[in-house]
Amino acid sequence: MHGRIRAHRLQRRTLHGWAFAQQIEFTRYKAARAGIAFLLVDPAYTSQACPDCGCVTRANRPARGRFVCTGCGLAGHADHIAARNIAARGAAGWAVVNQPHATGLPSPRRDRESKQPASAGGS
Repeated sequence: MHGRIRAHRLQRRTLHGWAFAQQIEFTRYKAARAGIAFLLVDPAYTSQACPDCGCVTRANRPARGRFVCTGCGLAGHADHIAARNIAARGAAGWAVVNQPHATGLPSPRRDRESKQPASAGGS
């Protein structure tokens, strides 16, 4: 990966000096600053999995940049297929994040809001 980036020597040194955790934190910080949601997705096997049929095998990658599914025959550029898989995982993760948290347990705030105010006139 180090040889594929075309940048000035000092910029390459900066880019390659980052740890993955630091790069994730920088991205998370910048996304929050811009008001963009940030969801970390596990990239494992995204370049070997078929987004259409779900077949995961090393045989789906006959060459470095090529993807051909042994299950359904889907073919394309490996990076494009991996990006589709990451997008699908991100969408699935986003759906879980947006689930309402409804436990059905009583809440002091809910109880306080649902009580009728005591009448001022007394009996």
